[in-house]
Amino acid sequence: MGLTWGCGCPNLTSHARGLLTSLITLLLLQLGSAQLRLEGPGHPLTATVGQDVVLPCHLSPQRDARDLEVRWIRRTISETVHHYRNGEDLYREQMEAYAGRTELARDGLSAGSLDLRITGLRPSDDGQYFCTVKNADAYDEAIVELEVSATGTDPHLSLGGYEAGGIQVLCRSAGWYPLPQLLWRDARGQHLPSVSQTHSQDQEGLFEIEGAVIVTGSVEGPLSCVVRSSRLQQDRESSLDIAAPFFHNAQPWMVALALVLVLLAVSIGLGVYLFRKQAAQSRELGESLQSLPPAPGEVVSVREGLVWVGSGGLCAGGSGVLEEQLEPVKQAAEMEEKDARLENQAAELVKVTLDPDTAHPGLVVSQDNCSVICKSEWQQVPDTPERFDIWWCMLGHEEFRDGRHCWLVEVEGEQLKDSRWSVGVVRASVKRNRWNKTIPKNGIWALQYYEGQLISLTWPHTLLSLSPVPTRIWVCLDCTQRQVSFLNADNGVQIFTFTEASFNGESIRPLF
Repeated sequence: MGLTWGCGCPNLTSHARGLLTSLITLLLLQLGSAQLRLEGPGHPLTATVGQDVVLPCHLSPQRDARDLEVRWIRRTISETVHHYRNGEDLYREQMEAYAGRTELARDGLSAGSLDLRITGLRPSDDGQYFCTVKNADAYDEAIVELEVSATGTDPHLSLGGYEAGGIQVLCRSAGWYPLPQLLWRDARGQHLPSVSQTHSQDQEGLFEIEGAVIVTGSVEGPLSCVVRSSRLQQDRESSLDIAAPFFHNAQPWMVALALVLVLLAVSIGLGVYLFRKQAAQSRELGESLQSLPPAPGEVVSVREGLVWVGSGGLCAGGSGVLEEQLEPVKQAAEMEEKDARLENQAAELVKVTLDPDTAHPGLVVSQDNCSVICKSEWQQVPDTPERFDIWWCMLGHEEFRDGRHCWLVEVEGEQLKDSRWSVGVVRASVKRNRWNKTIPKNGIWALQYYEGQLISLTWPHTLLSLSPVPTRIWVCLDCTQRQVSFLNADNGVQIFTFTEASFNGESIRPLF
């Protein structure tokens, strides 16, 4: 069949036109099928602990998704929340935390809907989810942000003891997520400063917060404790009116304290006078002893008013003072030295050096093994079992099994939004060539700076509301008490403490 193509196609038969139209349509369908595009909600979803939630995700334009592979994940493919392929749900790769709690809306697949239902929300479900879809030719993903929250109990107020000229008042509330704020207000609505504030998490990941304030007689009217959730914009408040007699009861205690301080000052003054008098007499006796020639084989020296004669007896300055009268002085000096040694043993400051043999190839260690920097190009280093090849980590040379040890870590450079660093300790046997959750159960106790936030690597992770984020941190390891503490080196404030750490009798090494 011969065809002549020209403007307007005057010689194109109707049959040929139909064939050409079909070919063009088929080509367009093939091109369209090769492209997959997903759309999410475009805004964070909010839900409450214990409720069910549907994470929306759909193909645009709409098309049948029953023959596609659909996977919902958290951060990496190893953290699979739900997996669908070839018309069935696959649970082999699903994270244990989501077992029996997820469901893909099957009735919507034919219309391109990939919505995922999660039942019985937990605090650990908070964060980002990735909706992914692919076939043999294309792939796309969409991000869904889920904000999980829980409102705790009404604050419980109680009275502590007398302190700093006033009465200590305690406030406690539990069952919150994320970590709430605790504020104090007087009857006029003015904020009062807390003297202390602590928080903890239960096994479900819910926070309990406790704060204390000192109230003096100048505070009129009821005192209010407010626990506030910034995510829910919701407050829980309780009030307490402290009667005036409570403050009167504090006066005898203050008088007794003043009397004790006066007596203490008099005792110190008398002790200083007697010590100076005895020291003067000691010098006089020392001078007279030095004027005598030493016996053969003896050496005479004077030390702080006490006269040592070779390896013989101990004499004291001042006439008529016997050696046994100096025994309390010796015991006091020995006790002071012992206390100093114990104090040093209780918190030994150690210099930690980096172990290049454990460094990931992307980390470059200084020649003095005191600093490390991350590079985009990997270094040519020996591939050994000691080296991290998945985590961008390294260890310190030092190993600890007992005692209490502290070292200072500094992070240099700007705190950029997309930067990340971690510092802490690990069991020496920590796995270095495979993915592990960075949690205490796997022998890791650390803080991590990520996306502008400082978090403790508990399970689930704990957000630490610090501004600005400290860049000079003391890491303190207490092998006896099984604790790992982190302190802000600029102001000495405690950042976070891991308690009841499962060291399992192993050596513990610094982690960077």
